[in-house]
Amino acid sequence: MTTRKIFRIENPVDRDGMWYTKEGVMRKKIHILCPDGIAKDFPMPLNPLHHKDGFVWQSAGKSIKNMNEWFTASDALNLQRNGFRLYQFITTMYQELEMEVLFCRDGIVDQQEIPLETVWEMKEVN
Repeated sequence: MTTRKIFRIENPVDRDGMWYTKEGVMRKKIHILCPDGIAKDFPMPLNPLHHKDGFVWQSAGKSIKNMNEWFTASDALNLQRNGFRLYQFITTMYQELEMEVLFCRDGIVDQQEIPLETVWEMKEVN
């Protein structure tokens, strides 16, 4: 069984992301939480792949470096203050796309929260 390590910032209570709920309903919460951020203007249209084979597939970053390309330290801190956390998932159900990885929660074999300080220089953020 092939596994893939991926990274995602999500709310641990509802597991929703910043663009869509876990059911695929657009909410664009990122525009509120990261108004000056890198990723707020990324086009994130709902893709038929988000419901491939009857599963719900969620968006994730391909690497820790990818998280820096999507979010600034101030974005990450603001997201954390609003209940979001950074997670590393190991999954067996994934789809490689050009800028992201889609994954299905049914394929998660391990997950752990990643401290923001391992990705961003948080001491510079007010």
